[in-house]
Amino acid sequence: MKKSLLNKETANFIIERVQHLSATHQPQWGTMTAGEMLLHCNSCNRQILEEGRGNKKTKIKQYLLRILALYVAPDFKKNIQGESEHNTKGKANDLDFDQYKNEFVSLIRQFPLNTQPLTLSHPAFGNISTNEWGIAAYKHMDHHLRQFGV
Repeated sequence: MKKSLLNKETANFIIERVQHLSATHQPQWGTMTAGEMLLHCNSCNRQILEEGRGNKKTKIKQYLLRILALYVAPDFKKNIQGESEHNTKGKANDLDFDQYKNEFVSLIRQFPLNTQPLTLSHPAFGNISTNEWGIAAYKHMDHHLRQFGV
């Protein structure tokens, strides 16, 4: 079974990893600071948990990318550009790092407690199920934690 943030043990594993992150950690790839990464992850997770955009038509390319990214590839590729609305470059304050980390933990804890369908349309994968959102969110968090070596 694929790792998913909808699973409490998997969510706790991500939380344990982020506890090792500090504001001084340097990325192993990319240009985000640790604070910018947390701010980015929080923005994405808040959107997943709080927004439902209805169902847009999923293109065949999105469907194929979803299968590859969620079920075949072990990890998300490095240095992929995300949506501009989640670009946090220059928007994080190191003085707020602990606040960003606390929000990260709070949002991750919400995934296994969620009882509502996650209906947001993924920008790259199209319409995905709640279970697929759990997998995608896990892979996204794992990607950024590996980026900072935690």
